[in-house]
Amino acid sequence: MTDTEERGGELILSVVIPAYRAEKTIRQAIQSAFSAGAGEVIVVDDGSDDSTAELSRAAGARCFVQINSGAAEARKNGAGQAAGDFLIFLDADDELVPDGVRRSVEVLQANNDLVVAAGRVIGVGGDGLERPFPIRFDPVTTQTLLVHGHGPWPPAAAVVRRSAYFEARDLDPEPLAPRFAEDYELLIRLSMTGGVDVRDDFTCRYSLAGGKSVASADSAIEAKESIRDYYAKALEIPIDLMSIRRRQMAAIARVARAHWAQGHRLRALRSMSQWLMKDPAYAISKLATSPWRRN
Repeated sequence: MTDTEERGGELILSVVIPAYRAEKTIRQAIQSAFSAGAGEVIVVDDGSDDSTAELSRAAGARCFVQINSGAAEARKNGAGQAAGDFLIFLDADDELVPDGVRRSVEVLQANNDLVVAAGRVIGVGGDGLERPFPIRFDPVTTQTLLVHGHGPWPPAAAVVRRSAYFEARDLDPEPLAPRFAEDYELLIRLSMTGGVDVRDDFTCRYSLAGGKSVASADSAIEAKESIRDYYAKALEIPIDLMSIRRRQMAAIARVARAHWAQGHRLRALRSMSQWLMKDPAYAISKLATSPWRRN
């Protein structure tokens, strides 16, 4: 008997997984979602040319195939198919931590003013070692998201109230819907609809290998800064945008972290040497709070 059947047919949690060429990891992601209490798992295959769709269905997920359009479009299409009161957007190479997810759902059920409940992240390197991340900042509000200039967690760390997700899509200003940093924009918009809860318990395991935001690090940083500029102006929140050199440094650091997580130490050190040479004082200050060191 499923969790949904035990609740008399009421579907509490839907997990949406955008997936592209994810045959190596998709079954584990789906299994983690069901273990975390998902009443349904929806995989949106973003035009894969491998067995992602077949493996997803065999693992118990509903699977929809779209023409390759990117993760943002896949999440949007998956959310449109979801029926649960709450949503999680889980990347195909990440996994949910059941106890933490269940606690997030309980937090949202207990407080209707909250629209997002999230916990801490366990980073998983290419060597298989797990590296717990600290809470990056708290509280998480529209202002702190824009001032800090980045999201505090990957999508899988947070449970989202589905009604707030659709409300956020319809707010002014119009969404930018960028190719990169779309999860950052979504969290900004969600924070405009209600409160965001942050807790110390773990809610997901996150692959540190990186994806499109590492392969196109410069574009990802540019998109993030464009989002910040757009919403800060629209909401009249003062922020300091990154200089061109700081953007370049941030892109180099993102690539270096991915190399390090995959065990490519020499590549990581080469990237880090470029970073240090651009602005030694700033680089050293950032290393003091680097999320790739153990905590």
